[in-house]
Amino acid sequence: MKKLSKYFVIRGLMISCVIALFFRDQPLGAQDNYQKDIVDIFTHGDTSVVSEPEIKKLYLPVLPIIGYAPANGFMLGAGVAGSILLDSARHTHISSALANLILTSKHQINLNVRHNIYLSHDTWIFQGDWRLLFFNQPTYGLGINDFPAAMSLNGLGIEDTDGAQPMTFNYLRMYETFFRRINKRFYAGIGWAVDYHFKLKDELLDLSAIPPFYTSHYLYNTARDFSTDHYSAIGLTGKILYDSRDNAINPYRGTYLDIGLRVNEKIFGSSKNSSRLLMEFRNYQLVGRGVNHFAFWLMGSIQLSGTDPYLALPSIGWDTYNRSGRGYLQGRFRGENVVYAESEFRFRIKSNGLLGGVIFINTITADNKFIDQKLFDRFAFGYGAGLRIKMNKETRTNICVDLGLGQNNSSGIYFGIQEAF
Repeated sequence: MKKLSKYFVIRGLMISCVIALFFRDQPLGAQDNYQKDIVDIFTHGDTSVVSEPEIKKLYLPVLPIIGYAPANGFMLGAGVAGSILLDSARHTHISSALANLILTSKHQINLNVRHNIYLSHDTWIFQGDWRLLFFNQPTYGLGINDFPAAMSLNGLGIEDTDGAQPMTFNYLRMYETFFRRINKRFYAGIGWAVDYHFKLKDELLDLSAIPPFYTSHYLYNTARDFSTDHYSAIGLTGKILYDSRDNAINPYRGTYLDIGLRVNEKIFGSSKNSSRLLMEFRNYQLVGRGVNHFAFWLMGSIQLSGTDPYLALPSIGWDTYNRSGRGYLQGRFRGENVVYAESEFRFRIKSNGLLGGVIFINTITADNKFIDQKLFDRFAFGYGAGLRIKMNKETRTNICVDLGLGQNNSSGIYFGIQEAF
């Protein structure tokens, strides 16, 4: 039965990918011009004709963050999802930025700022992912492995499970890339990437026990000659970007392809020299009358030389907007080499666009050289559905609520602003 269900998941993913890549574009229906968003509900506004966002008008909704999870305690904070159009929408994509500050009763402070800025005529693009986390999170070793079920809220664990290896750590991330347009759709970019983990504590590690209890983090870093209490991966990035999306916040059609090389060097402050190939591909295709569409997402991170410290290795849930791997805890699967794919069908529930829905399936493969598990030897699958509420019709910004399910009865509830990808 397990093999049969995996077969249907693989088949569904492949069929969705083929449709997303090859389904012929359809024009937007006339009804797409008449939409309603959440502001219209509170102001009793009528469904209105949607025009392009006003140039240099700042759309800046502020949302409270209130919640509880045993791993974090009570959480209180605020988030903003700003967007602005810096020139005419006929030739310039809308810029966006997400920021949030979360404080918890367990003395955690999580500060996140991500931005995607398009200057006039898309001549320059600035992409950034900046974080300062005083954090705790379990890890589960490398590769694809089976552990009992876990429930998560936005990727953070709500209950402990066998196989989890809890850790506390501080983390500073500073990613920034500057892209320059070289023709209508292609860009060349250069930037920097900083991953600095410090004040690391393996809560289950016990070297004095007989026999000692080793964690995956300790064994990996010891084998690769990294410190076990702090380390860094710091380097430069070079990228080539192709972007034909009609909207950078919530695309209906188009393709996004980002291929890059990251080179970490000791002279920049990295613990070791290393290099890594990075790839991200997204494709969006309208179907039917043009109000529903398929979206496809593929990411890969391949080690070319050297080695990276344990928590700096690629893993689900640590992408720019923490949206990969719905159905699992953040960091549940990790490897020196990782490939991730997801397909999503996005559809309207209300003809005025106020309510929408999504169904999705995803899969990840990761290697573990310590047990000779190679990339593509094993896969972990997730699937689920979600609700979309139109927060702003001019910018196409949605409030997202998703339920994700994974293997071994793993599950999660995910809240967010803007689409998963």
